[in-house]
Amino acid sequence: MIKGIIFDFDGVITDSEPPYIEALIKYLHGFGIDATFEELQHVIGKTIDAIATEVIEKYGLQVTIEEFNTESMRIYEEDNDIRKFRPMKGLYEFLDRCRKKGIRMCIASSSELNYLYTIMDSLEIRDYFEHVISGHGLPRSKPDPLIYDLAAEKMKLDKKDLMIIEDSYNGIRAGKASGIYTVGLKTSRVIQDTSMADKEVYSFQEIEL
Repeated sequence: MIKGIIFDFDGVITDSEPPYIEALIKYLHGFGIDATFEELQHVIGKTIDAIATEVIEKYGLQVTIEEFNTESMRIYEEDNDIRKFRPMKGLYEFLDRCRKKGIRMCIASSSELNYLYTIMDSLEIRDYFEHVISGHGLPRSKPDPLIYDLAAEKMKLDKKDLMIIEDSYNGIRAGKASGIYTVGLKTSRVIQDTSMADKEVYSFQEIEL
């Protein structure tokens, strides 16, 4: 029986991944690099530092990780009002279903805390979650299972009683590596390989509790 659910955020709570990839494309265009959405979408699920490291190396950029993050996030924030991001279809109903069943809930995301709280408050969902864990600042990023191991520890639940809901290839690899039952939710506009998940679903309604 499921006693707790650990949610990824971007691509699970709200469909924020496409605009971030678009911001990266715009940033790289400033270097004369015509990167495509398909070339960059594999970074989804990682922390911004891990993304910066990978993209800098891939394209041979002469910038620091801090410079990369500052400028790419400036573009992202200029082009998007995160307070207007909408919830994934069926999210509110699913959260209510979990609450009625007494299932405890936690967020474990690679994104920064301030970003997470801003969107959660605009969606009015913060009260559903007893923990909000950011991978920003952790020594290892998804696909490493560290953040999910930490979430299980904070929730004080046995891993066999937990479920992870993820949408990204990197996140699902992290979930599986943690030994927790992992659901691949395919509601984002970004189509990712979720075949490693214990179960793939196309809506929150399909998730059995």
